[in-house]
Amino acid sequence: MLFRKPTIGIALAGGGAKGLAHIGFLEILVNNGIPIDIISGTSIGAVIGAAYALEPDTEKLKATLRMLIESDVFRNLKLNKFKSVEEDHWFNRIRNRLRVSLTFAEAATKPSLVPELQVVRLFDELFGEKTFEDAELPFAAVALDLISGEDVLFREGLISDAVRASTAIPGVFPTVNMNGKKLVDGGVTANAPVTAARKLGADIVIGVIFGYEPSPPGKLESSMSVILRGDELAKLKLFRMLIEKADYVVEIDAGNTHWTDFGIYEESIEKGREAAIRHLDQLKRISGGGLFRKWFSFK
Repeated sequence: MLFRKPTIGIALAGGGAKGLAHIGFLEILVNNGIPIDIISGTSIGAVIGAAYALEPDTEKLKATLRMLIESDVFRNLKLNKFKSVEEDHWFNRIRNRLRVSLTFAEAATKPSLVPELQVVRLFDELFGEKTFEDAELPFAAVALDLISGEDVLFREGLISDAVRASTAIPGVFPTVNMNGKKLVDGGVTANAPVTAARKLGADIVIGVIFGYEPSPPGKLESSMSVILRGDELAKLKLFRMLIEKADYVVEIDAGNTHWTDFGIYEESIEKGREAAIRHLDQLKRISGGGLFRKWFSFK
């Protein structure tokens, strides 16, 4: 048993539009004969992971995601309203202030900033009535239950429901109410779905992430900016602890890509390719041979 080929699990982290880079990463693995036996995902990682698990073909994956991003269903989410413009002109400064004020006013009176019907339509468009049993590869998505505080691992049922829960950014997208649970984006507590891949049977887990370091702090002049910064750093500390459980970690440098920048589709995919190529020799080494390779540290 020690000399059999290990089962390789790929754990895809969240990161909004940065997550499109996961497509390029998977493409390089496939083109170089590196096995993808199991796949787990959080948030955008769940979107990419589910689509690939259902049909393990990176060319079709690229075409499907491009069509979705260019569709009216996706445009109707109006994600651009969450992106600030550069404040190099007085008009832009005023516009940003108004946008923030309106967004907080909306958040105080609505269950989510993006209507539920639009989100349901998006994932129905992508996954239809496909279930986990339809997947060609073992797949799991991670969400967080706001009631119990526990991470929820999806391994059965409708793929669309699981991915919708895993991508439900708190306050932005609607919570998913299911079986007495109120589910939101798994990235809040488990942005590195390493444990999910292990539970599916992975011997070696490769974590694919978008950095360990906090974003630039900004001016931190308002109470809200201080609250958000504290929340960001707390999540980052937990994330670092979780990713340490992976056998090998690939960090994709997606630069300053905003989480809503889905328009830079090709550039994001190329970032994933570049990261995979940088790690290619190590990935080939750890994915081959027997399980005795786990005696060594690959990090």
